[in-house]
Amino acid sequence: MHKIALITNNQKSSSALKVLLWGLVAFFVAACNPATESNTASMPVSATPADANDKPLEPIRYNEFIWCSNGENATTESLAARQAHWLDAVAKLDANNFASASLSPSGWESDDFDRLTLLMWPNKEVRNAGWASYEASGIEEDLAATFPGVESCGGTNWSNIYGFDVYQPRAPSQPGLAPDAVGYAGYQFCSFNEGKKPADLRAVVRGDYMEFLSAFESEVGPTTYNFTVQIPDFDSAAVERHNEVPPQFDLLWSNFWGDKTQKPMGDSAWQKSGAEIQNAFDQVMTCSDEQGYDIVLVRPRPA
Repeated sequence: MHKIALITNNQKSSSALKVLLWGLVAFFVAACNPATESNTASMPVSATPADANDKPLEPIRYNEFIWCSNGENATTESLAARQAHWLDAVAKLDANNFASASLSPSGWESDDFDRLTLLMWPNKEVRNAGWASYEASGIEEDLAATFPGVESCGGTNWSNIYGFDVYQPRAPSQPGLAPDAVGYAGYQFCSFNEGKKPADLRAVVRGDYMEFLSAFESEVGPTTYNFTVQIPDFDSAAVERHNEVPPQFDLLWSNFWGDKTQKPMGDSAWQKSGAEIQNAFDQVMTCSDEQGYDIVLVRPRPA
């Protein structure tokens, strides 16, 4: 298993960098074991023909991770009341086409946040309209006045918001995260090794890794496992980091189980049969250790 910590950049800043060409090749990246973020509330993704090796995928959505910390008045009850108030308020916005989930560190903790709020937008243009509507609404000020000292999110001037374009080469065989279910999301920061390029990754992902996943589910049946590649919409060398996040990385590899109880059988299968595939990935990519989160769906995308 790999440990990873999210880093962010102020997405409201016009200086946030686009990621050059990585968005064209993101789907070639490989995981270090089977597990990713839910495609619940994501845009539909079409299957890519096996022989379309040179065709990049389009991003399925735009993700934002927001650091959130408990205040001095935080309790289970007050946090729940604040969230319910927020949900009611954002439902009335002119631009509210997003889903939301909450991620809590699983088996570790951070000095920088207690949890992450994940916003899942169809694309960045919708995201921009959503934030403009939110800022004009006064919801944030209302939350601070109604629930003082309960929770703070986003940091000073929203400096702790981290945006990513999300690519999904494979749809899960079972639906993603269901309401009231607890899933698992694991993240790794990855960079290409010297001299390696997207074609090298494509060969591993569309070859041995996809074959492994097909064989795994042929044996155990459909699962909620999936993986995505998330491309940072910021300069990774110029942001705050924590928990051994590397100073630079090309992409965020995301492992997801919509049903957390399915993860152990996936780990077992990878330990049994994944060593050679792992070695192939290691020849192409260097990834940080995975950092795991319990993930729950807070707000499905509106129908």
